[in-house]
Amino acid sequence: MEFTDPFELTVPPGAGRLGEAPFWSPGAAVTWTYRRFDFDIDHVEVRRPMRVIEDGPLGAVLWMPGGTAVTDTRLVGWEGFNAHDVPLDVRFRPRAEAPHRYEVPAVWQGHGVLKIAPPHAPFSVWVLVKPAEATDRSADRDHSGDAGRPADAGRSADASADADRSADTERHSDPGRGESPVTVEWYINLETVHCRTAEAVYTSDLILDITFPVPEEPLHAVDGSLSSRGAVFKDVHEITAAGEYGYWPREWSDIVRTNGALVLDRLEEFRWAFDPKWESLALELAGFGEGPAGFEAERAGLGPESPSESLLLGPASIEAADPAVIAPDDRVDPDDRAYGNGAAASANEISAGQREHRRIPAGCYTRPDSR
Repeated sequence: MEFTDPFELTVPPGAGRLGEAPFWSPGAAVTWTYRRFDFDIDHVEVRRPMRVIEDGPLGAVLWMPGGTAVTDTRLVGWEGFNAHDVPLDVRFRPRAEAPHRYEVPAVWQGHGVLKIAPPHAPFSVWVLVKPAEATDRSADRDHSGDAGRPADAGRSADASADADRSADTERHSDPGRGESPVTVEWYINLETVHCRTAEAVYTSDLILDITFPVPEEPLHAVDGSLSSRGAVFKDVHEITAAGEYGYWPREWSDIVRTNGALVLDRLEEFRWAFDPKWESLALELAGFGEGPAGFEAERAGLGPESPSESLLLGPASIEAADPAVIAPDDRVDPDDRAYGNGAAASANEISAGQREHRRIPAGCYTRPDSR
């Protein structure tokens, strides 16, 4: 069985595929762009400027430091809410009844994210560098029975899974940062196969994600193999609602679930994307640790001396947006203008919308070798 995109993504004319020439040069700034299947309704999109670390036949590796200005979306009538926090029966209405969306400025929280996108594959691998105290606070909230819905990493600032392996829960510190502890988390974001132009990568976030929250069942096994035994699907309730409320055909939800299962069954085929060296690299780019041997950080203009170098959204992506759907200032909460989710005062704090995932109900995902 092969991967299948549930729908054809709307992309600029002449767009190619990742893994095919011409390739971006290390250090180039490109825009990671998310478009929904109904992009033609309001022509809004999520845009994240990222720096190219590596690009070639194996795929692309892109970095975005914490504090980067990004473009997010909100729903008309729910202007004060992150789209993820809107009730499911509102958010996932049928296309003809769906609330319109508009674009809002936001800021990426945490210390940064490294995205690894293999070619011809409907997912990207995220390596997130986050303040350890943010993960601790989220864990405390979950254990105390917090009723808040978890944030969607594909559409919010920096939400992700609990630490997926013992090495990830290990706290890294840098004397230059006052011994600030950090954690590294691995995350699989299910998407459509990635298209690319000279300035941007285009894909669609497909709601369902995969996390590795159990330290005893890590993604990276002790013997060096990749293990799916501890994998947990995130936002199962949302992808179910998308089909049940008519947001998209139910068979699309089935396709995404199948793609997720295939990713887990074929992890070894994508070993390059899951190489542990990306964790070391993410720490280096964020200003923690030495990074993998032989990485030419200065060649990409991303040495530890400038971990939070500002990035700008690519001009082609900005021009593609319809100015008429950008929300006027009086419709955007002041906190949204500054921090996206409205609670964080700096990249070292986690916002209210960045809730960690909690374990999905038993039986949502069954594998032959599951315990």
